[in-house]
Amino acid sequence: MDPIDTRHVAKGFFNATSILKQLFVHYSELFQPDAVKAFQGLWQCFPPLVLPSNLNLKPFSLNRCTNRTGYLDFVAVFYPHVWQKMGRLSGPRRKKCRRFGIHLSALNCLGHDLEILLNFARDGKYEGTWNSIVASLGGPIRSWVSAWPNETLVVISSGQGRQLHPGLMSRRAENAILVTYAGATDWLEKHNAYAFTDRLAPSRPRAHATWQSSCGSSRSSQASGFANYHYPNAWPHDVTMQYPSPFDTKKYWRGPAERHILASFIGTPTHCSRQDLLQLWRGRNRTGLKVMETVQEKGLYSSILQQSRFCLVLDGHYPWTIRYLDVLQHGCVPAVVSESWHPPLHRLLAWENTGSFPTLLIHPRSMPVLDQLLARIPYTTWVKMQRLTIQLARIFDPRYSFCPASVLAEVFLSTLERHPELKSSR
Repeated sequence: MDPIDTRHVAKGFFNATSILKQLFVHYSELFQPDAVKAFQGLWQCFPPLVLPSNLNLKPFSLNRCTNRTGYLDFVAVFYPHVWQKMGRLSGPRRKKCRRFGIHLSALNCLGHDLEILLNFARDGKYEGTWNSIVASLGGPIRSWVSAWPNETLVVISSGQGRQLHPGLMSRRAENAILVTYAGATDWLEKHNAYAFTDRLAPSRPRAHATWQSSCGSSRSSQASGFANYHYPNAWPHDVTMQYPSPFDTKKYWRGPAERHILASFIGTPTHCSRQDLLQLWRGRNRTGLKVMETVQEKGLYSSILQQSRFCLVLDGHYPWTIRYLDVLQHGCVPAVVSESWHPPLHRLLAWENTGSFPTLLIHPRSMPVLDQLLARIPYTTWVKMQRLTIQLARIFDPRYSFCPASVLAEVFLSTLERHPELKSSR
């Protein structure tokens, strides 16, 4: 399929206003009340009018636009064209809506494929050096950035976000809204996101009274896996979205029945927090936690996720891992154990609604008592959370119309954040 040909997609896929209104009505628990309120009186300005541009970064071809799953990155290639079409299908616009018009700077293919090349160079596994590759990109990227209009929407499908290249961190680039997988790593701490699970966490058992994470207290802007990742809160108007997953709710989602495992984790020790988890909980199945390294047994990963109430999501090479969407696709409630994870679509979604929002946010300091903490979640609360996993998964899944509409809603909210005077023009 041609990734920039949207003619095969049903017309209803592009009706962003109708899609978002239905989500607000039928799944209100998923959305920030302040975000819903922000749209009142401004519906005629949504979706934002995404204007095409000729600002493509020429050296990068479409066949190099791949994401971490190895598939063509539809977020960077396909969805910019969907956003344009959604904007064109909107009704008459008032003069006040002009400020919501955003130029789209795509296609750039500054994504995972290039990121891997740079990492190979840094590790000496590629004939070019990291500095030489960055230098060769410097001219094209600086020219590209200098041509951006003040209101520009740019897609960077890389786990490093703006830190992929110095040109994306320049003063000129600050005028753009970047849609990226990366986000400020201090978000959870600043928003007191652990309050709910900290109240449930019991005191550490004597055997772990002095337990310390192997991650230490330092942070690194390199995805080494030996320390917690650092991404600065320097670009507050950027939009963070979720890595896509190869799984699909149509095939893999299951309801609350027959979930006899309290919590599970299957993965490789690519980060120090995962090493901590494996050291503390591997082989202790009687506690209700099934923790194991990845095994090459077909279907086992999905089978365990479908039998688990909670699925532990820990940092990988980057905190924003595809595992979060993997577990939602299977109907398992994510329990994110991280200091650095930045929730996708944080303006739109009700991450702090601990009553029913289908995600638990847990500080790694509670890792020695995970079994007791998770066992204290009331069954009725878990059932509410579990039933919403299917809809949240589809909000993050680019194959469903909920995803581009929700990302445009986040862009819309970011624009309001950047230009608060627009709120008073309702």
